[in-house]
Amino acid sequence: MTETMHNAHTGFQGIETQGIHWIDERQDPALQTVDRAVRQGQYHAARTRFLRLAEDSQIRILQHIPQADAVRLAGGLPTYTVARLFEQLPRPLGRAIVQSLPEGKREGVVVILNHRRRTPQRLHHS
Repeated sequence: MTETMHNAHTGFQGIETQGIHWIDERQDPALQTVDRAVRQGQYHAARTRFLRLAEDSQIRILQHIPQADAVRLAGGLPTYTVARLFEQLPRPLGRAIVQSLPEGKREGVVVILNHRRRTPQRLHHS
Protein backbone atom coordinates (compact mmCIF):
# COMPACT_ATOMS: atom_id res chain seq x y z
CA MET A 1 0.00 0.00 0.00
CA THR A 2 2.78 2.44 0.92
CA GLU A 3 4.61 1.62 -2.31
CA THR A 4 1.43 2.20 -4.32
CA MET A 5 0.92 5.61 -2.69
CA HIS A 6 4.57 6.51 -3.32
CA ASN A 7 4.30 5.50 -6.98
CA ALA A 8 1.10 7.49 -7.38
CA HIS A 9 2.70 10.55 -5.79
CA THR A 10 5.89 10.42 -7.87
CA GLY A 11 3.81 10.13 -11.01
CA PHE A 12 2.57 13.69 -10.41
CA GLN A 13 5.97 15.27 -9.84
CA GLY A 14 6.92 17.72 -12.53
CA ILE A 15 3.36 18.22 -13.69
CA GLU A 16 2.39 21.87 -13.54
CA THR A 17 -1.16 22.56 -12.54
CA GLN A 18 -3.21 25.42 -13.86
CA GLY A 19 -5.64 27.49 -11.82
CA ILE A 20 -9.12 26.15 -11.51
CA HIS A 21 -11.94 28.35 -12.75
CA TRP A 22 -14.13 28.23 -9.67
CA ILE A 23 -16.22 30.61 -7.61
CA ASP A 24 -18.03 29.67 -4.41
CA GLU A 25 -21.48 30.25 -5.85
CA ARG A 26 -23.31 29.28 -2.67
CA GLN A 27 -22.50 32.70 -1.24
CA ASP A 28 -24.03 34.83 -3.99
CA PRO A 29 -26.24 33.49 -6.80
CA ALA A 30 -25.46 36.64 -8.82
CA LEU A 31 -21.85 35.48 -9.02
CA GLN A 32 -23.05 32.23 -10.53
CA THR A 33 -25.02 34.09 -13.19
CA VAL A 34 -22.07 36.25 -14.26
CA ASP A 35 -19.59 33.37 -14.09
CA ARG A 36 -21.83 31.14 -16.21
CA ALA A 37 -22.40 33.87 -18.82
CA VAL A 38 -18.64 34.47 -19.10
CA ARG A 39 -17.92 30.76 -19.48
CA GLN A 40 -20.54 30.59 -22.24
CA GLY A 41 -19.02 33.60 -24.01
CA GLN A 42 -22.09 35.76 -23.37
CA TYR A 43 -20.15 38.86 -22.35
CA HIS A 44 -22.97 41.34 -22.92
CA ALA A 45 -25.26 39.42 -20.55
CA ALA A 46 -22.38 39.01 -18.09
CA ARG A 47 -21.68 42.77 -18.11
CA THR A 48 -25.34 43.63 -17.61
CA ARG A 49 -25.54 41.41 -14.53
CA PHE A 50 -22.06 42.45 -13.37
CA LEU A 51 -23.04 46.12 -13.28
CA ARG A 52 -25.93 45.32 -10.91
CA LEU A 53 -23.61 43.78 -8.33
CA ALA A 54 -22.06 45.48 -5.32
CA GLU A 55 -18.45 46.58 -5.82
CA ASP A 56 -17.03 43.84 -3.56
CA SER A 57 -18.84 41.19 -5.64
CA GLN A 58 -17.55 42.75 -8.86
CA ILE A 59 -14.00 42.62 -7.56
CA ARG A 60 -14.42 39.04 -6.39
CA ILE A 61 -15.61 37.98 -9.85
CA LEU A 62 -12.73 39.67 -11.65
CA GLN A 63 -10.24 38.04 -9.29
CA HIS A 64 -11.67 34.54 -9.68
CA ILE A 65 -12.29 34.21 -13.40
CA PRO A 66 -9.35 33.65 -15.75
CA GLN A 67 -7.48 36.88 -16.47
CA ALA A 68 -8.32 36.80 -20.18
CA ASP A 69 -12.03 36.64 -19.30
CA ALA A 70 -11.65 39.42 -16.73
CA VAL A 71 -9.95 41.61 -19.34
CA ARG A 72 -12.67 40.93 -21.89
CA LEU A 73 -15.49 41.46 -19.39
CA ALA A 74 -14.02 44.69 -18.05
CA GLY A 75 -13.23 46.01 -21.52
CA GLY A 76 -16.92 46.58 -22.17
CA LEU A 77 -17.65 48.32 -18.87
CA PRO A 78 -18.10 52.08 -18.53
CA THR A 79 -14.83 53.99 -18.16
CA TYR A 80 -15.66 55.23 -14.66
CA THR A 81 -16.45 51.68 -13.52
CA VAL A 82 -13.11 50.42 -14.84
CA ALA A 83 -11.29 53.24 -13.02
CA ARG A 84 -13.14 52.56 -9.76
CA LEU A 85 -12.42 48.82 -9.95
CA PHE A 86 -8.77 49.43 -10.87
CA GLU A 87 -8.26 51.11 -7.50
CA GLN A 88 -9.44 47.96 -5.69
CA LEU A 89 -7.96 45.18 -7.82
CA PRO A 90 -4.54 43.61 -7.37
CA ARG A 91 -2.12 45.72 -9.43
CA PRO A 92 -1.22 43.04 -12.02
CA LEU A 93 -4.88 42.40 -12.87
CA GLY A 94 -5.77 46.08 -12.87
CA ARG A 95 -2.87 46.86 -15.18
CA ALA A 96 -3.77 44.02 -17.54
CA ILE A 97 -7.33 45.32 -17.80
CA VAL A 98 -6.36 48.96 -18.34
CA GLN A 99 -3.56 48.14 -20.81
CA SER A 100 -5.95 46.09 -22.93
CA LEU A 101 -8.39 49.00 -23.35
CA PRO A 102 -8.50 51.00 -26.58
CA GLU A 103 -6.28 54.09 -26.33
CA GLY A 104 -9.09 56.62 -25.84
CA LYS A 105 -10.78 54.62 -23.09
CA ARG A 106 -7.43 53.91 -21.42
CA GLU A 107 -6.68 57.64 -21.38
CA GLY A 108 -10.13 58.26 -19.89
CA VAL A 109 -9.38 55.83 -17.06
CA VAL A 110 -6.07 57.59 -16.37
CA VAL A 111 -7.79 61.00 -16.26
CA ILE A 112 -10.41 59.67 -13.82
CA LEU A 113 -7.77 58.04 -11.62
CA ASN A 114 -5.67 61.22 -11.53
CA HIS A 115 -8.74 63.27 -10.62
CA ARG A 116 -9.76 60.82 -7.89
CA ARG A 117 -6.26 60.94 -6.40
CA ARG A 118 -6.43 64.73 -6.16
CA THR A 119 -9.99 64.80 -4.78
CA PRO A 120 -10.65 64.20 -1.05
CA GLN A 121 -11.89 60.65 -0.42
CA ARG A 122 -15.18 61.77 1.14
CA LEU A 123 -16.34 63.08 -2.22
CA HIS A 124 -15.91 59.67 -3.90
CA HIS A 125 -18.72 58.03 -1.97
CA SER A 126 -21.48 60.59 -2.39
